[in-house]
Amino acid sequence: MNSGTSIIYRERFKTPTFANRVKSMLKLDFYRLFHTPAFYIFLAIAAIIPAMVLSLGGVDMSPPQSNPNANIPVMTMPEFENAWQMIESTGGSAVAENPLDFAGFANINMLFIFAGLLMSIFVSHDYSSGYVKNIFTVHSKRIDYVISKSAIGIFSGACMIGTYVFGTVVAGLFSGKAFDVNIIGLIFCLISKAFLMSVFCSLFLGVAVFFRNRLWLTLVFTFLFGMMLYPAATNVADLNSDMLTTLIALIIGAVGTVGFGTVSLRFLKKRDLA
Repeated sequence: MNSGTSIIYRERFKTPTFANRVKSMLKLDFYRLFHTPAFYIFLAIAAIIPAMVLSLGGVDMSPPQSNPNANIPVMTMPEFENAWQMIESTGGSAVAENPLDFAGFANINMLFIFAGLLMSIFVSHDYSSGYVKNIFTVHSKRIDYVISKSAIGIFSGACMIGTYVFGTVVAGLFSGKAFDVNIIGLIFCLISKAFLMSVFCSLFLGVAVFFRNRLWLTLVFTFLFGMMLYPAATNVADLNSDMLTTLIALIIGAVGTVGFGTVSLRFLKKRDLA
């Protein structure tokens, strides 16, 4: 074997570097994401929610009561005066005053749960299709899988935030809502929400790899954990956010991503890939 052939042989069969492995995983996962119908369905839902809430503001959503004298809370759609309240996570009435007021949930923080549900579907399909075994058999390592899936989740969540803002603007224009806002605060608020997305996606990745191909269990626990953390997400960023708010969100996101990512990696190492 001459020297030229030897060099070609070594280049072809040498162990891929960490950067090349992650790049390869990201390329595969992004290709699969863009060919996954659920991704586009969640994007559409993210745009429809603000349109639905702004157009139905103040409407009584409670079923007819057989006893009009019964002291039953009324379920209403929130009444927003300013369209950007959808981004700020504040509605027409406080949740503590009326637990059935949809205002406590119909805001941008719902997207954290949606990103988790998409992560559940994505990872569950990896196990049910045998993709996990195939990719680890070829050359990738488990840490590459965790990094790539976390990146996919954060990207998907950021796209949902974008379509949510788009739906808010369009619905606000059609419903005649005000758009008075501190534009700098709005930008920092959206960036902070995107940073927080990494915490949720990393947590839901751990849930997904723990339950593997049991999609129904993954969806149930993703929703439960999402609802438990929902109150915390609503208090981190608002329309008065600044650089300090964004920095705090970035730190929370980084710590959460590393912490939950480590848990996911441990699950992958300890549990069978079947």
